[in-house]
Amino acid sequence: MTLIVLTVVVIALLVATLAIFLFTIGVQLNRTADNLDDCSQNVKKIAYQAKEIGPAIERINETGTTVVGALPLLSDAAERIGVAKSAPYVDPSEAPYPAPAAAPAPVPAAAPAAVPAAAPAAAPAAVPAAASSRSVGLLDGDEVRGSLGYLDA
Repeated sequence: MTLIVLTVVVIALLVATLAIFLFTIGVQLNRTADNLDDCSQNVKKIAYQAKEIGPAIERINETGTTVVGALPLLSDAAERIGVAKSAPYVDPSEAPYPAPAAAPAPVPAAAPAAVPAAAPAAAPAAVPAAASSRSVGLLDGDEVRGSLGYLDA
């Protein structure tokens, strides 16, 4: 008789353990489903927002291509400026400059010569309104191509 009671108790404990296990798995699966639903909504929002950017991709790529093409020229110009502004290179293995033998004689100061007044500069030539430059505004339509918007002089 005790063996039958022990068997029933063990089976009841096994069923209770399985029920708790299944309940825990169900809660975690519901939580995962909610997270996936949130992710799905976020992906839909991103796709909707990216749809607005689509038509401007060609202009963005064109601008990027222009910048990439200008980088070698810009780096060369920056290097030339850096070399022109830097101090001359002195090789440490070379002997230092020799000291001057005698100080040069002072030059007498002369009265400054009168400088004639400069003539007024001519007005700069007018720049045509339809320049060949491209528009930089994102919302510019085809009818305003060539205008720089608020950057126009």
